Amino acid sequence: MKKVWVLMIAGMLSISFVGCTDPCKENVLTQIGDAVATLGKKGLEKDQVLAGRKADRMAACAQKTGSDMKKSLGF
Repeated sequence: MKKVWVLMIAGMLSISFVGCTDPCKENVLTQIGDAVATLGKKGLEKDQVLAGRKADRMAACAQKTGSDMKKSLGF
């Protein structure tokens, strides 16, 4: 039983570390998240969910890029 808990905690930690990567790049977790978010949805509803999630990722990327640019300029 203890081994199961250790494996679950290690898995959660590894997922959290992978999730802290660059938001500008597609990774396995974003693809899994998209798949889970669109379970049971079809057609236009599925496309709307995917477009919204992609827009959120692009906004996070733009914000990160802007903050990185400010840091490099010394602001």
